[in-house]
Amino acid sequence: MVKWDRLAESKSVVLFATTSVIQAVVLICLQLRIFTRNVYGWLNLNSELGGAADACLYSGTFDSFMILTFESVMFIFLYLFQLYVCISAVLHKNTIQVFMIALTNFCYVVLGVVQLIETKETHNKILNDCPMIAFDPEFMIREVPNIIMITLLAFVMGYLSFKLYKQFGWIIYKKIGDDIQMQSRYRTRLIFLMLLKLNLLMILLFSILIVPYSINGSEKTLVYIDFIFFMSVSLFNALAYKSITNEYKNGMNSFLTFWVIAMAVYGWFFYIGFSLTFAYKLYIGSIFGIFFLLLGVLTFVIGISVTKNFGKGLKEYLTIHKSGIKKIEEYEYKYDNNHNSNSNNNNI
Repeated sequence: MVKWDRLAESKSVVLFATTSVIQAVVLICLQLRIFTRNVYGWLNLNSELGGAADACLYSGTFDSFMILTFESVMFIFLYLFQLYVCISAVLHKNTIQVFMIALTNFCYVVLGVVQLIETKETHNKILNDCPMIAFDPEFMIREVPNIIMITLLAFVMGYLSFKLYKQFGWIIYKKIGDDIQMQSRYRTRLIFLMLLKLNLLMILLFSILIVPYSINGSEKTLVYIDFIFFMSVSLFNALAYKSITNEYKNGMNSFLTFWVIAMAVYGWFFYIGFSLTFAYKLYIGSIFGIFFLLLGVLTFVIGISVTKNFGKGLKEYLTIHKSGIKKIEEYEYKYDNNHNSNSNNNNI
């Protein structure tokens, strides 16, 4: 069975994969409309201020537009990552990723509402501090359609994710057998691997959000530290992945030691996120800060659980069942194809 053929192995999978692509295209297009509006406000605000430039700049309006612009870029990267996770979940029949997809889709609804509130706050700031600026945010044709489509697609993807979760649920049984403890260890491993991906994504998105600090020239040190931290997390994530595959306890202990430092950095990111909220009323900063803390602690706790499971038979189970699983999947694929061909011939 060719790996990419899994994208067409059932109607549920085809619908899920197709809807994932449609979701990414639609939400990116809607976000680009918000992005162009924010870019226009950012680039034209300073040139239209005239003699009241100091008052407007002091109010933080210019910085708010800049941050909102890069926030839109951040959302576009987020939707692309969502598409990657959807396709990856199908190719690897990963129930943990399917569950995460359903959960994050509803989180996007919250983020869409937050984006609308932030734009309204920035608009109110312009009306109060920069009344000479004519700026129409056009909420009804930009943010509102975005929220409506996010909500509709969240319910559709939630339903399809539920169907896929049931379809893929027996994969764990096929790989592990009926040993409940072994199934639990395998799920813990999948959760930890998903957390590794989420950590890299969050740091990347945070890097986009703090680009304005680099442009302003006020906090370039923050940008440099974030880049170094991203590279460090990438290296230790690779170490953790290799250590889990080979059940290399020293490697995981090194990762967990590094992660104590990572959680301290996440605490600093938490402070920066709330600073954005208090300074510019951009609530996405607070959401990032809270999520960093939760993600950091959860990664550490699950990492300890994964390490404790070393030497308890999971590696051997996966190794023994690997060739057998491949043969079963090839048989199922050929059977489904033959069954579909016979059905088509009978219909003719």
